[in-house]
Amino acid sequence: MWSEWWNRFVASDPALRRFRTAVRVVSSVAVTLLVVLPVLARLGEPLSSALIGAIVAIQSSVAVNDATERGRLITTLLMPIPATASLTVATASQPLPLLKVLVFLAVIFAATYVRRFGVRYFALGFVGFFGYFFAMFLRPDLSQVPMMAVAAVCGALAACLVRFVVLRDDPQGVLRRGRRTMRAQVHALLHAVRDLAEHPESAARRRRLQNRSTRLNETALMLEGTVEQLTGIDERGRQRLRQRLLNVELAAENLLTPLTRAIDHPSGAVPVLSPLLYLLRTDPAEFRKAAKRVAEELERQGSAELAMTVRRLGTAMAELAEATSELGGDYVPGESEPAETEESGETERSQQEETETGLRRPEVRTAVQVTTAAALAILGGQLVSPNRWYWAVITAFVVFISVNSRGELLMRAWQRTAGTLLGVLAGILVASQVTGYLATELALVLLCLFLAFYFIGYSYAALTFFITTALGILYGILGTFSVGVLETRLVETAVGAAAGVVAAVLVLPTSTRSVIRSRSEDFLLRLRDLLRGAADSIDGEGTVSGLREDVRELDDRFHRLRGSARPLTGLRLRSQGSRLERELTMASGCAYYVRNLTVVLGPTAEMLDGDTRDRLVALLRDMAEAAERLTGRGDRDFDEVVSRMRDRAEELHDIAETLPAGPTSLHRTVYLLDRVGRILHDLGREFGFVERRDAEPAR
Repeated sequence: MWSEWWNRFVASDPALRRFRTAVRVVSSVAVTLLVVLPVLARLGEPLSSALIGAIVAIQSSVAVNDATERGRLITTLLMPIPATASLTVATASQPLPLLKVLVFLAVIFAATYVRRFGVRYFALGFVGFFGYFFAMFLRPDLSQVPMMAVAAVCGALAACLVRFVVLRDDPQGVLRRGRRTMRAQVHALLHAVRDLAEHPESAARRRRLQNRSTRLNETALMLEGTVEQLTGIDERGRQRLRQRLLNVELAAENLLTPLTRAIDHPSGAVPVLSPLLYLLRTDPAEFRKAAKRVAEELERQGSAELAMTVRRLGTAMAELAEATSELGGDYVPGESEPAETEESGETERSQQEETETGLRRPEVRTAVQVTTAAALAILGGQLVSPNRWYWAVITAFVVFISVNSRGELLMRAWQRTAGTLLGVLAGILVASQVTGYLATELALVLLCLFLAFYFIGYSYAALTFFITTALGILYGILGTFSVGVLETRLVETAVGAAAGVVAAVLVLPTSTRSVIRSRSEDFLLRLRDLLRGAADSIDGEGTVSGLREDVRELDDRFHRLRGSARPLTGLRLRSQGSRLERELTMASGCAYYVRNLTVVLGPTAEMLDGDTRDRLVALLRDMAEAAERLTGRGDRDFDEVVSRMRDRAEELHDIAETLPAGPTSLHRTVYLLDRVGRILHDLGREFGFVERRDAEPAR
């Protein structure tokens, strides 16, 4: 029972990233308070000044996401500068309410706009906003600013100590946790199949199975991104690890087809799953032997296809274990930093500047929206409470973070309001019981911070709930706790959320459907580039190389598309939702078949004669053109492209059937290309390309 819950915990948190982030946040805040509070007490300064250090420690642990470790260290050390600057300006403008508001709006615009310059400026702008915000929350005198600046420096140094010394992400640790996560994900996938086998008519369990498969892909994608950022590992080691990750992912995904077929078998799938679940509890060094034993048992039961797939899974899991355990010998000094990252980022930004200017730039548009929302929040917040209107402003500000459409903002605004409502109730209950017990209050604040940042990126409502609960306790520490204060926070949060929604809808709006359309085009164009690249590589070199990176970019485009569609699919709208879900299912299937294609395409190209290889190249180019036509680009008619694509696929199929040997990589390649071709045709029907041809003769 305990092992089952542990597997679920590991599977839900790839490489324990959220857990480690939460531990870093709590540890950084704890170290900051342990250093700053005694100093403030000895100097007779208000203990509330330590809050600035805690905020800088939190933001340094969460918001700093530069590509390299050196970049993250530099950004962390810079964090006290914007925090102290905005804190000083806010404190100096306290006696002039109108000036204070106008400067706050300017800080909000600047903090949002500077994100266009990269992730470092995102973090610096974010902490600059919070410096101004907490100046209004604490209302310090100018005489307190120097000690607050010292607290901010202590917060940044504490975050550096925890992140780069105590809880540093060393390569071996990341890979070891990543391997454990992949294993737990496969385990969870098989449990989802077993659950479906026990309730084969359950649509909810089928969706859960699909979600497990998607989460496995997301985990593999995240781990491959982590591999790119690892220090001290040479390119050969990276290539080997990336291939192992892909092999495990594909082996696990390919289990689904024979297992779901086994569900319909009279004997049922549960007996088949028992030895598989045993396999995953085996020591990594014994994966191959255990998989062989399970496969032999399945062969005796008559499940030859499933037995073959189990062998592949065992081999893939064993190779992943070997690859990660051998990486210690692959360290090559001088190849540790991915130096291309900043250059590529600069190039990408310069290209974006050439195509988008003024209000067409997303950063400018968002800055205008956020500033407008903040202005509306100030007006509405003043009506609720002239002294605490800043709670409305922080809500209007943060609901815009990392959203790309009105739908995403609506979801975020609702989650923040719901989380605040429940957090107010919890804050009232907890603070009323522990106010006056400083040690208990601080421990509960740290616990709430841990839980809040453990759920960051997973549940925004949960994050808001725990932050609001912590604020209730914090008000008790500051001696200002009352039910009325928390009720005011709730109302101000609702006002800020409403202001954000109004600004998103009326000021330079970006509709959810337009974002979905744009990301759908990105997915199809990436598919086009991948297919064309494969065709060019086969045509020029007779083999395929570099597809693994391309397929991960395709996966990344799919997950972006899926994320942008969540506001509509989550609402379960029958007309738009069902069509969009069909399109997402087809895109997911396309990405899955292409992942498999990258494994077999190379061996296939090498085994073919010149004429057959030319036919394969022509088919790949036709499929690339079909994907391009789905975006509205290209000259030829979509149906003409699809018809020629089918003819070429039939030719390859006939050639494969003439081979004297049994199923070869060519058979597998033809099958996968056929599946991708069918998906492109079905997408053409959804997008209206196929109906167009059917309608023309009627005219």
